[in-house]
Amino acid sequence: MKIITSVHNEHIKHVMNLAKKSYRQEHRQFIIEGTRGYHELVQLYNPIAVYITDEYKALHPNTIFDEKITIILAQHVMNKISNATTPSGIYAIFTIPAQRPLPTTGPGIILIDISDPGNMGTLIRTAAAMKIQNVIIIGGIDPYSPKVMQSTAGCLAAINLHQTTFKDFISQHKLQLCALVVKNGKMPDQINLRNTFLVVGSEAHGLSDEQIAACQEKMTIPMPGQAESLNAGVAGSIGLYLMSQQN
Repeated sequence: MKIITSVHNEHIKHVMNLAKKSYRQEHRQFIIEGTRGYHELVQLYNPIAVYITDEYKALHPNTIFDEKITIILAQHVMNKISNATTPSGIYAIFTIPAQRPLPTTGPGIILIDISDPGNMGTLIRTAAAMKIQNVIIIGGIDPYSPKVMQSTAGCLAAINLHQTTFKDFISQHKLQLCALVVKNGKMPDQINLRNTFLVVGSEAHGLSDEQIAACQEKMTIPMPGQAESLNAGVAGSIGLYLMSQQN
């Protein structure tokens, strides 16, 4: 296996640049860090490159690495590329899967301008858990960013992930849409969510008037307690659970 001891190596520069959305999109590659994420993804896709430390290799003697694509990093180099406070010792590069055609019917969820990676990861994982296969992402954080991938890697086989713009999506697809709104929507038991797409807006501003107007239905989750609102990850997850009961 090749060994890298310099943080200025071209491999390392490439890995670090993959933290940038534009660079990921240009090269159609994303990174995953950590044992769990790596093992979840390697069952679905072949990695382009795998970076490990000698210590990691010694601690995982039963893990078989392809010598053609596996590179040993000095610990200080792994520390340089790692996003973790305590690096796990394994980093890998995978190809971003080709996007499938947009769905023609639900159920599914549309995430508009979700900017927090924690919320994005929560919603993708919940969709997979509730067997809601179609996840459409419009604006917001890139789902292939390192922080989102860290929590959703094992879900990629369970969902169809799409990225588009709201204008293109609405103009080309006549789907049944239900906007998730803080107030003035119907109660969940008053709405038929079968074959419907739940539309969730940004954490800061929710959905715009134009986006709400494009939806045939509006749903509000009742909150009998003291909170004024739920965050996007929690509200969307509750909506996904309610949807799963009708599909």
